[in-house]
Amino acid sequence: MEANRISIYLTLFALCGWGLFSCGNKPTKKEEATTFSIRYNLVGRACKSHIRGLFLVTDKVGWASGTQGTFLRMTDGENWISDSIPGYTHLDFRDVHGFDENNALLMAAGEEGRILRTKDGGVSWVEVYTRLDSGIFLDGMDFHENVGYCYGDPIDGKFVLVWSQDFGKHWEEVPTNSIPKSLPKEAGFAASGTGVLTLENMSFLATGGDSTARIMRTSLRKGNSEMFNTPLRSADGCGIFSLAAAGQTVVAVGGCYLDSTSSDANCAVSDDGGETWTLITANQPRGYRSCVAYSEKADLLLTSGRTGIEYSLDHGFNWIPVTEDGYYTCALADSTGWVMGKSGKMAKLSF
Repeated sequence: MEANRISIYLTLFALCGWGLFSCGNKPTKKEEATTFSIRYNLVGRACKSHIRGLFLVTDKVGWASGTQGTFLRMTDGENWISDSIPGYTHLDFRDVHGFDENNALLMAAGEEGRILRTKDGGVSWVEVYTRLDSGIFLDGMDFHENVGYCYGDPIDGKFVLVWSQDFGKHWEEVPTNSIPKSLPKEAGFAASGTGVLTLENMSFLATGGDSTARIMRTSLRKGNSEMFNTPLRSADGCGIFSLAAAGQTVVAVGGCYLDSTSSDANCAVSDDGGETWTLITANQPRGYRSCVAYSEKADLLLTSGRTGIEYSLDHGFNWIPVTEDGYYTCALADSTGWVMGKSGKMAKLSF
């Protein structure tokens, strides 16, 4: 089998009696089979920066971002073009969100909280949000249509939370009195910029730390925020690193990046809006995972981390290995996906 191309073929027999997958309320057939295949193809690197931000608008259009002020753009479904932004090459762009092939946002993580926006395919960038006070560390951003949230580590006991109603052109601070108080040493993770999930009516923010791995659920209109505990691993460097919505199910992945080979408490799912969680203890991802993504068209979940990639066809209850190659971030479109990571390493997945 070639080292740079792995094809995996899976046949799922949806027979409730076998107990492999839940049939829910769907009528059952005596024999019903669905064949699913996914192809993993390692491709040439477009840059040497570490890539943690990744977003696919369609199968053809995508954006990525990373260290040294780097951003990448794809418009043909195959080739990524890399560039850096003058004056910002000292920044690590941990998250990116693309609206189309011309409009996108970049978020810097670290001691400078900055969000940049382009409307011309990356030819020029405008700084649309800036926060430079002590302790600032932005963790991620996400949008549902025109409305988006960006969050960062707590300052004075409250998570930093800003929102936009115009596709990221302008940002407004969410009042701190509507944000629950954080616990000691509780924070977010900017491992792939996907610790925030924005849906039609609410957003979810992921946390971790010495004694907690929680979800903060917030109304899209700056309404009430609530905190809910999850069963994911909590310790130094541990917690929830990424969120995705698969239908009505919210999926959380993480674990501990200081113990990246451990699968202990690294995945959980919620079917009631994040209030209660089911810990996945069998067929879970094979180690710490820094990103999870969902394709609605394919009804497919993908997760990635230092020790490999897995996918799920049942909304996160069972995960199937793809490769042991490590990647920081992943994204899915209708029939393709990408994973990216250290020193510009990248691969394409087709399914």
